[in-house]
Amino acid sequence: MRAPNDYLNDILEQIQRIETFTEPGRDAFLHNDETQYAVILAYVFIGKIAKHLPTALLDAHPQIDWRQIKGFRDFLIHSYHKIKAERVWEAVEDLPHLRVTVEAMQRELQTGKSFEDGERKA
Repeated sequence: MRAPNDYLNDILEQIQRIETFTEPGRDAFLHNDETQYAVILAYVFIGKIAKHLPTALLDAHPQIDWRQIKGFRDFLIHSYHKIKAERVWEAVEDLPHLRVTVEAMQRELQTGKSFEDGERKA
């Protein structure tokens, strides 16, 4: 099993990809199917990764709606035919908050704080 910090690194990698893909801005994103597809896939990964993080770690950071992040992943996978590019862009606009929180989580883990509870949030 991987350590929580490994999963947080994975989330940061996906955040960086989304930031790179969406740098040209909203209009470019809304008019480029390839970029939309890439960003959607990165959000699928983020949601899946979040499902591997210890519940205690997620609970320690309620400023992020982890259930919504995981639910967004499920929506993207199971309701792919209902995806709206505008809704995905809204998630992109919230990305800085997620980055700040994940970086804070990493700092906590680096100071030796333990969040291993063996449980996972669905």
